[in-house]
Amino acid sequence: RSSDLQLNLDKLQAPHADVTIEGGYFYHSLNPRNPEVGDLRVSFSYAGLSGSGSPLGPADVVTVVGRQQGSALVSYQTKSGDRLEILYQNALSAQEVFQKEHESNAWKTWALRAGGWLMMFIGISLMIKIFHTLVDWLPLVRDLVSLGLNIFALCTATTFSLLSISFGWLYYRPLWALLLAILAAVPIIIAKTRVPPKKHQ
Repeated sequence: RSSDLQLNLDKLQAPHADVTIEGGYFYHSLNPRNPEVGDLRVSFSYAGLSGSGSPLGPADVVTVVGRQQGSALVSYQTKSGDRLEILYQNALSAQEVFQKEHESNAWKTWALRAGGWLMMFIGISLMIKIFHTLVDWLPLVRDLVSLGLNIFALCTATTFSLLSISFGWLYYRPLWALLLAILAAVPIIIAKTRVPPKKHQ
């Protein structure tokens, strides 16, 4: 995995008379600012410059995580079956590289969790939409029912999302899993405590 850089073509000569260079792109067009069907725009990306004396600039310093095989670098397969093939600009220590990877994976994981919660909220809202439809002809009751259904969908989606995350953390982070399970039960406990007790006849 590498963060490619777009090659700056402004310092190069056009390879053909019909090709112009503008904004880091090769254009095969009569008017690049007003393209037509059949016109071409070409750009090049690279992971870094190597060697000396390049007209594009000095050599770049990069940090690579992989496995050396002869004169080539290939992906490194871990014991868990994952393949590591990482490239970063500038010189970084092994700790810095894996810290960056950890932060990137953490952001992706929480983004997926947030997306899962949103999909669950939308799904529950659609399932209980029928109750709103039944009272749609009563304006005041409709608004109260809509508010109650939204709160129910919010609490239910949050509870099930926290339970799903706690199950995933049960083996690796049991204390956090227990805390999330307790938080997931909070809406249920609050709802139970607010229900008035039945009067005995």
